[in-house]
Amino acid sequence: MPATSDTGLPVSVDGITPAWLQEALHQRYPEVVLEDARVEDVILGTSTKIRMRLRFRAGCDGGLPPTMIVKGGFEAHSPSMKEMYRNEIRCYRDALPFIDMRAPACHFAASAPDSHQSIVIMEDLVARRAVFLHAQRPLAPEQVARRLRAMARYHAQTWNSPEFEPGGRWDFIGGRHEGWSVVYQDRYLEPEVWRHYMGLPRAAAVSTRLHDGEWMRHALRKLGEFHRRFPHCLIHGDTHLGNLYEEADGTPGFFDMQVARAPWFTEVTYHLVAALDVADRAAHERTLLRNYLDALSEAGIAAPSLDEAMDAYRREIAYGLFIFLINETRFQTEAVNTAYTARFGAAAIDHDTVRLLG
Repeated sequence: MPATSDTGLPVSVDGITPAWLQEALHQRYPEVVLEDARVEDVILGTSTKIRMRLRFRAGCDGGLPPTMIVKGGFEAHSPSMKEMYRNEIRCYRDALPFIDMRAPACHFAASAPDSHQSIVIMEDLVARRAVFLHAQRPLAPEQVARRLRAMARYHAQTWNSPEFEPGGRWDFIGGRHEGWSVVYQDRYLEPEVWRHYMGLPRAAAVSTRLHDGEWMRHALRKLGEFHRRFPHCLIHGDTHLGNLYEEADGTPGFFDMQVARAPWFTEVTYHLVAALDVADRAAHERTLLRNYLDALSEAGIAAPSLDEAMDAYRREIAYGLFIFLINETRFQTEAVNTAYTARFGAAAIDHDTVRLLG
């Protein structure tokens, strides 16, 4: 594999040279003179995150820090993730500057039309001592309450926005149940593929009532129809704990966005169920939903009633259950997938989601 695409974005770690980094940073920081850059750490996953140690000429650093993260597709599976990578760089470039979402500072964002590659150069959150969240450390209800209020702010900012229409600033943002999202779902609903995942440890963590692939196919289609009945807003798109952080003072932060256009409950349900211990979720979910709805109202949105919100929440549990039943171990470990699947499975049984989407 060559080190760069035809249009200059690296497609291997070896291609992240001082010369390439300087050229990329010059787009926003023309005064920067980079004398050296070396790879300090490589974090594998859906995308690859590469921590770079930079050395600038004295007085020519443009105010930039000595470490940055280069994030892109540098692995064997990366060509199949092309649309996800492009969606993320467009989020950093075209969405985050206009909404109230705490996220890493972005220093460069671009896609190569001739390859799968899209690259973001972003702030290194480790350098400012951000606290990264993890699937195997459920949050306290008050932490989830803070996160939901943060979501309510950017949901309200983009509520039924005309910018989603053709020609609008965010016309590139697709719906959760359309386009490449549906292609992704269908890949895992093939009977042989589905049977494979039902044989993994994660499937043993949920009731066998939730193992029916045909029900899941039907449920996702029903959810897509259900979504069309509600106002849409911009959502982060993947708010499980591994894509979130907190500042030292507890302020919620977001990264690894897969922005989508969807009803509010898509994101709120996914985060609330994924983030809480099963017992805490059962005890606090209504209070937390009310907290979110109050924040929407404070932002000037005509929020639904709590009963209407609970009805949507109960149905939406199916989507998170699907995602972690079929999530590949090259993206998240089996332990992480099992932790999330157990939480969504318990919620689906508690709320009779099978019947609601049956």
